[in-house]
Amino acid sequence: MKLKVSAFLMKDGVDQNAILAVDADVSSHTFEIDNISYDFYWNIFQSRPKWVELFSGLENFDTESMRTRGVQGLLVFKRQERIFCFTFGHARHLIDPLAIERYFGFKVALSLSDPDAIKSIDKSTIDKVPFRSRSQSSKYVSISQFEFRFDWEILKSLTGIVDVQDEDSDYEVVTGSDSVSLFTDVSLQTMPLLADRLLNAINDESYKEKYPGIDYIVPVRDRVLVEQLDLTLINKINEGDFESAWLAPPALIEYENFSGFCYKRRHTRSSSQLTYPDLDLAQCLRDKRMDALEVESAKSTQIFLYGDNDQLLTTWPLYHCLNGEIQMNDDLFVLSDGEWYQVEMNFCSQINRYFDEFPRSDLILPNYDGKHEGPYLNDVADNENFFLMDQKFVRPEGASSNIEFCDLLTREDHLIHVKKYSSSSVLSHLFSQAYVSAESLLQSPDLIEQINGHLPESKRFAFDSSAHPRPSKIILAVMQHRSGDLHMPFFSKVNFKQYSQKLKNMGFSVELLKIAL
Repeated sequence: MKLKVSAFLMKDGVDQNAILAVDADVSSHTFEIDNISYDFYWNIFQSRPKWVELFSGLENFDTESMRTRGVQGLLVFKRQERIFCFTFGHARHLIDPLAIERYFGFKVALSLSDPDAIKSIDKSTIDKVPFRSRSQSSKYVSISQFEFRFDWEILKSLTGIVDVQDEDSDYEVVTGSDSVSLFTDVSLQTMPLLADRLLNAINDESYKEKYPGIDYIVPVRDRVLVEQLDLTLINKINEGDFESAWLAPPALIEYENFSGFCYKRRHTRSSSQLTYPDLDLAQCLRDKRMDALEVESAKSTQIFLYGDNDQLLTTWPLYHCLNGEIQMNDDLFVLSDGEWYQVEMNFCSQINRYFDEFPRSDLILPNYDGKHEGPYLNDVADNENFFLMDQKFVRPEGASSNIEFCDLLTREDHLIHVKKYSSSSVLSHLFSQAYVSAESLLQSPDLIEQINGHLPESKRFAFDSSAHPRPSKIILAVMQHRSGDLHMPFFSKVNFKQYSQKLKNMGFSVELLKIAL
């Protein structure tokens, strides 16, 4: 029959008797077909929707029978010394998540799909605060039409038509992330052949020709290296280095049904356990009272996602929420969503070279002497050489909210954006602020009058939008106590390259400036 089947590949070396989740409550049946042994697990469940409680107080109205009934199934067998789990009816939660071969389905999808017939992609930006997004098309189009950038985004999932050479072949659709879903003709007897096909797909490297640039950032598959990277990162966390490691959700969040993250499970509605709108590694360790984190405890402890009405939506191992950067043996490794990636050396060198060679401003600003941004900017603004624009808001035409045009404006009409360095997310905000400001200046001529409304009579801001290059220079200034030249983590350098190129394409000159302690 033709149906959509989903499969997970278990990690090499995992025992077939140890693939079920600890809390999996299932019935089981073992059978054999053509000398292949299968284990089938299933779970029949009932649930009572939350909205039913609205009617529970009505007289002569029994709401106890208002329940839904469902069934989930898990078919397990071994093929070519690897264990496959085929799931039916959203049975993924029956599998131990640490037993799953991560991104198996994604690589299968790359190998099988036609790059000119893609329907949907999930991607994540390379940043301290990664932006996860899903792009969908109403029809199948080329991967290039999704505007995916291999040099600063990580492709997480892909849906497309299976690429076939024979026009008479059946129409199939493949989706891949951790699992692979394939809409195809299948029967119980042909399951082993389907497993063979999936294994062949992950060993086929022709996807590199179909998706050039996909290997800029590649998963680390060497177990020994992964263990070494894990240990190095955990040691940094225990030393209080939250620049090298941070937390981020490993999946898209549906914010229409979201109340917060929790580091301890809430057993009752009146639970005192707090929920938080964002994930924070230091707060997580405090709530869990973990004085020293270990690799195994990071993998075994859970983070909980709650929706409306205190409904537990899902749980993730802490390890799968960990993100980080490790420099080892002249290579850069990035941990994202519980998976280690090695950054392609030429790409890494290209990013570092771009940053190192980028123009530095010869503008001289005083040391910040431990001050925060606000007091420092007030001290620098003398209404002669520098004019204060911090917290002086303007609203571009058609915008839904105010923006800060810049932090300091010079006598020569140069725009200075200032941030005190604390994390890559702060730097990302700095770059974004400069981009939004420049774009607004070009698209909203009435902005000039608003800007001048914040300036003394002795200073008038003038901007000729027809002049190219632009008369106003953009200076990105970072207050940083670290000695030497301005330092940025790799994620920030990648982000900086994207924004600075956009600004230069608008005709602006851009410079970097370090404000020393």
